[in-house]
Amino acid sequence: MITLRPATNRDAQFVDDLTFKTMRPFVQATWPNDAAAQQHYFAMNSFNVSNTRIIQVDGQDAGRLSTTVRSDCLFIDEIHILPEYQRQGIGKQTIDRVLDEARQRGLPVEATVLKVNNPSLRMFLGIGFQIRQEKDHRFHIQYTATR
Repeated sequence: MITLRPATNRDAQFVDDLTFKTMRPFVQATWPNDAAAQQHYFAMNSFNVSNTRIIQVDGQDAGRLSTTVRSDCLFIDEIHILPEYQRQGIGKQTIDRVLDEARQRGLPVEATVLKVNNPSLRMFLGIGFQIRQEKDHRFHIQYTATR
């Protein structure tokens, strides 16, 4: 059973470790010879209690979902799932909840994905997101359909 609980300040270490663990290979592949760019990525994607929920599977912390409601969309800032919970449909189920939230607000859902993060991009495209723009090292994606 998948649940989302509000993050607390006690989740900071879990979230930052999770981000490093799940994103390190993609960050290193994107900026292989630029330690400053790599550090900048992790600093920009560090824990923020105000927009983060913890993804739980059967009561165990398994990931992180960070979203921001903007005037023109609901933006998925981050979704990271521990490796041992990946490829079990948890990401898709979590994104489906975000789509439901966006539908209630009458907003599309947007996100960015590092170009080298093929597993994440495949998941989003499989759900129905479309690439709207390619910029620098990222794909900007959007979901506008209703289900």
